[in-house]
Amino acid sequence: MAPLGVNGQTSFFVDTLGQVLGFNALEQKGLIRLFRLTPNYLEWAWPRWGEPRVGKDGTPRPPRIKGFDAVKAIQCLEKAAGQKGPFDPADKVRGRGAWNDDAGHLLWHSGDAIWRVKRGKLEHAPPGEQGRWFYPRRPTVMAPWQEPVSIEDSPARDMFHMLNTWSFERGPVDAVIAIGGIGTMLIGGALRQRPHIAAMGDFGVGKTELNAFIKAVVGDALLDCANATEAGIRQRMDFDTLPVAIDEFEASEHGDNRRVGAIIDLMRASYSGGRVLRGGADHQGVEFQARSAFFASGINLPPMTPADRSRFSILNLGALDASKTGKRPIVQEGDGRMLLRQLMDAWPQFPGVLADWENAIKCAGLSGRVQNTYGTLFAVAQLLLGPELIEEAGLPVTDLQRLGETIASITITERAAQVENWRACLEHLLQVPIDSWRSGEKPSVGRVIEDLERGDLELKYARERLAAAGLGIRDLSGVDYEAIWQLLPEPRPERPARSHPAPWYLLAVPVQKSAALAPLFAGTKWSHGGWVAALQQGPKHIIRRDAGVKRLVKINRVATQCVLVDLAAYDATAEG
Repeated sequence: MAPLGVNGQTSFFVDTLGQVLGFNALEQKGLIRLFRLTPNYLEWAWPRWGEPRVGKDGTPRPPRIKGFDAVKAIQCLEKAAGQKGPFDPADKVRGRGAWNDDAGHLLWHSGDAIWRVKRGKLEHAPPGEQGRWFYPRRPTVMAPWQEPVSIEDSPARDMFHMLNTWSFERGPVDAVIAIGGIGTMLIGGALRQRPHIAAMGDFGVGKTELNAFIKAVVGDALLDCANATEAGIRQRMDFDTLPVAIDEFEASEHGDNRRVGAIIDLMRASYSGGRVLRGGADHQGVEFQARSAFFASGINLPPMTPADRSRFSILNLGALDASKTGKRPIVQEGDGRMLLRQLMDAWPQFPGVLADWENAIKCAGLSGRVQNTYGTLFAVAQLLLGPELIEEAGLPVTDLQRLGETIASITITERAAQVENWRACLEHLLQVPIDSWRSGEKPSVGRVIEDLERGDLELKYARERLAAAGLGIRDLSGVDYEAIWQLLPEPRPERPARSHPAPWYLLAVPVQKSAALAPLFAGTKWSHGGWVAALQQGPKHIIRRDAGVKRLVKINRVATQCVLVDLAAYDATAEG
């Protein structure tokens, strides 16, 4: 038993089993738990003496120990914890799973030992204090394979061929992603980002078998949470970085997605290793750092924001191919341990391999989030499969330009759903009908602008219709369309065929709330004036900020400061 320190009213200790226990108010039953393997120690260190005794001959005898003095024991232990100083378990305690040590080496905490590969040899040490962190003793999970595992001897290659018996939408590429996802689940706690995998498909496409396959590989290191709540998953994770599997990860049939929404919030925090703070039963905040990679499956993907969806790789499953399903995939005992050892051996290579993948994706013009998500999955997969097998799957790892173009192509559907916040806000505004238009017709904002640009509606009538929605418009027509194209950032879309002057309008969106404009955003995340900050996130060639464009626009005879949206530049970007 040893004290660890204090945090507010809570004192932390290591019990005789090596576990971390925290007490807001240490009592007698808490003392018994701390010394459960050495209960007599309490009587020896803090004895509670009985009454003085006298022998039959009248000779005084020493009193007998009648138990332990709980008050004195608590005083001593609280003092010892205080002398250790402040202690935050969210910063200092590391549970089971993969971690980085102070030198950047990959560690594996199996509950009963801390494992690392040093000079090609597997070493282990008992749980306890190592460097700046404390690794408590926990229920035992799998340990790494005892011998080094090469790519040629890796079970990952057989697993790749097994995975190809499922009908993934992107074929062998999805099998590579699945292998990368399994590896990420094993070493997620040591990674900078932890991409999640979601396998989605209808009845009878093999989701149950795929779940069983993942569970067989990861074994007892997997936190299996079927139809669970966020609170239940969080409590099972505790301070561990072990992977989490969630079945029935899907939208509710009744439209109430609060349960799955809370799980997505937890997955978002876990992707980047964010802190999670929840209230406790004693009104004290409970805090921990989530660092687990998730594997989820379901029929209908639950609703997510574009930012949340970008943290996933979605594996869409089709109907099983009868010609490929004759032999049931079999995972050998120890396969997961071999993958773990292989990743521990190859860990020094990981930063360089990851940099190559991220650079290829960056050169294709894809976002940093795509680089983080897919770069991590493919880099981990390369450590397990080797570059040759990945080449065979259709990913040209020796040609970074072609590789980036290939990844851009295979992720285009996912990225199309990941609309930037400013664009989603603008597109909502363009699609919403103008309810207050008095002619009986309710055209959308975008329809009014289209009619204006085609010449079907005069500018003065367009202004009148837009003003009914609290919006304005500024006319910059007469400027060469070529000039608009020149404003676009690299890489530009194809040069426009026409170069003669074209209609050029700026949509004026007031920065202040108005009775006409507010209903257009009611019930959205951009309500109560939130549209201003959202639109201002757009690129400067679309959201005009240059000094030459006046932002004061008259709407309903009131001069109003506005965010100006360059509609021609927006169209050119969207069409490109």
